[in-house]
Amino acid sequence: MSDWYYADNNEQRGPVLESDLKGLLASNKISGETLVWKEGMANWTPASQVASLSTAPATAVVSSAATTPNPTSVTPVTTSDIVGPPESLEVDADDAEKNKIFGIIAYIGILCLVPLLAVKNSPFAKYHANQGLTLFIAEIVLWIAFGVLEALLSFVIPSGFGFVSLIFAVVKLAPFVLAIIGIINASQGKCVPLPLIGGIKLIK
Repeated sequence: MSDWYYADNNEQRGPVLESDLKGLLASNKISGETLVWKEGMANWTPASQVASLSTAPATAVVSSAATTPNPTSVTPVTTSDIVGPPESLEVDADDAEKNKIFGIIAYIGILCLVPLLAVKNSPFAKYHANQGLTLFIAEIVLWIAFGVLEALLSFVIPSGFGFVSLIFAVVKLAPFVLAIIGIINASQGKCVPLPLIGGIKLIK
C-alpha cells in the first residue's frame, strides 16, 4: 500500500500509512478538505474526494417498526375507562329469565366468575358479574386494610379501641349489604347499579 502525504498548515506531512491517514480523518485532526497525495496521483486532492479515504459513517438503518407507531398497539387504560357514571341496563326479558340464577350467583364471593364462564354472551349475567367482581375485590381490600389498621391500633392502644373497632365492624358489613341488594335486583330481573360501586366497570 502506497504511503500518503497530506498538507497541514501549508506544510507537507508524511509519509503515513493509509490506515493512519484514515484515523486522522476519523478523529477530525484533519478535515475532508485537507489536500492529500500519493504516488500515482496526478494532483493533490481533498481527502473527501478520495474514495479509499471516505470516512462517512454508514447511515444506521432504523427499522420502521421502531419509529412508526403500531396501529394495533394497546391503548393505555385510563381511569375513565374503568370508573364512570352508574348506568342501568335495559334488560331483555328472555335473557334475564334464562340467566337469573347466574345473576344471583354473581354476588356470592369468587362465584362471580361463574357467569363469565357459563353464559359469557349474556348481557344480564355480565352486568351482575361485573358488580359481583367489583364487590368481591372491594371486600378483600377492605378486610386487608382494616386488618392492618386494627393491628396498628392495637399496638398503639393496647387497652383497646372499642368505638373505632365498632366502626370497622359496621363498615365491614357494607359489602354484605350491597351483595344482598344485588341479589334482590338479579332475582327480580333488574340491572340496577349498586350504591358506591355501580359506576365501576371491570368487565365490558
